[in-house]
Amino acid sequence: MRVIACADLHGISEVYNWLTGVVKTEQPDAVLLAGDLLGVPDGHRTVEEAQAADAHRVAGQLVDMNRPVFYLMGNDDLVDIEPLSDSIRSVHETRIAVGAFNLVGYQYSLPFMGGTNEKPERQIAEDLRRLDDLVDQNTVLVTHGPAHGVLDTVSIGGHAGSIALRDLIERRQPRAHIHGHIHHCFGRQGRHFNVASGGRMRAMLIDLESLSHQIVGDGGRSP
Repeated sequence: MRVIACADLHGISEVYNWLTGVVKTEQPDAVLLAGDLLGVPDGHRTVEEAQAADAHRVAGQLVDMNRPVFYLMGNDDLVDIEPLSDSIRSVHETRIAVGAFNLVGYQYSLPFMGGTNEKPERQIAEDLRRLDDLVDQNTVLVTHGPAHGVLDTVSIGGHAGSIALRDLIERRQPRAHIHGHIHHCFGRQGRHFNVASGGRMRAMLIDLESLSHQIVGDGGRSP
């Protein structure tokens, strides 16, 4: 089973258009989007109104991919997407069977910018304990934030990943962990895949059977 995985598109139309083209060329079995999907277009009274308008536009672009899309929101997203098709589904705090695998998602990350989808470590730990029984060795765990100590270093030094998330992964040993959030840590480390676009035209094509992966795109910024 092959998936295209990407995160941190931040509502940039050119990046969504590029990703749609990649999906049509590569014909993956599914698309996984790991949060920070919305931007803040001009012409609105509040950030929330701007993101609600952007959410409607992004929902239409997801339909254009003509593939099952599994997503969650990120710390920069203040509203949710309202899917326009049954083939577009949130994986947040649920388990969805996809072929021989299952997807389990969690969209909260540690306090960063004061966003809606941020929680302190203690609350994240409580949430993840409730997800324990959903995660097994056939699980592709999709989160917005990284696990502590893995692809999570911030530019000023230190780690931005969750200890509770790291502990969940060590306890339950999912097949893969796909996340974003830390743009400059794009890449793979073991079972962890940081797929943060960060406004760039880049994503990963991942084979879930072999866990082999291919970076797609040249990493260039959108015009």
